[in-house]
Amino acid sequence: MTRSFPRFSVLVLFCLLTVPALANQGLCVEPPKVGGAVPPGLTLRGPLSPEDRSYLGIGAGESFKLSEVKGGFVLLEVVGVYCPQCHIQAPLFDKLFARLRQDPDLGGKVKMLGMAAGATKEEMEYLRETGVYPFPVASDPDYAAHKLLGEPKTPFTMLLDAKGKVLYAHLGIVEDVNALYEQIVALTR
Repeated sequence: MTRSFPRFSVLVLFCLLTVPALANQGLCVEPPKVGGAVPPGLTLRGPLSPEDRSYLGIGAGESFKLSEVKGGFVLLEVVGVYCPQCHIQAPLFDKLFARLRQDPDLGGKVKMLGMAAGATKEEMEYLRETGVYPFPVASDPDYAAHKLLGEPKTPFTMLLDAKGKVLYAHLGIVEDVNALYEQIVALTR
């Protein structure tokens, strides 16, 4: 029993030293919460279609920073390609996407963007071909952005302002997209 105490002490010391170091690097040790912020410089990958890039207001290139998305607000949905809850939520968010685009006040102000954590190029092509998501979905094949966000389970939805401040965060299926829409209206005024 006395031999395990030094090992335990070393483990505790390691945790105490690494968690602040991770926080100083902009890494989240847990998913962002309302009032918090996403790490600055959060970068996502394409390939996104020219239409998706135009909708987001970003230039050409293999990757882009979340802060480059034009409009003022981003509704970011972190999804998993094989996540059953994400597939249940997809038709609900399709309707939300259409509603936001049709709203004259919100259409240019709130951009929807998906981030497929761990998705390969082939999986991204499949998602595009099936039309599961009508809004742009960026890939995160090596989980780099997912790790920066504190590795949230999926689906994880956030409304972010232009500076990356989290105005809304929800883990799991958003069952009442009408209530979410009203919340978006209130938060983006």
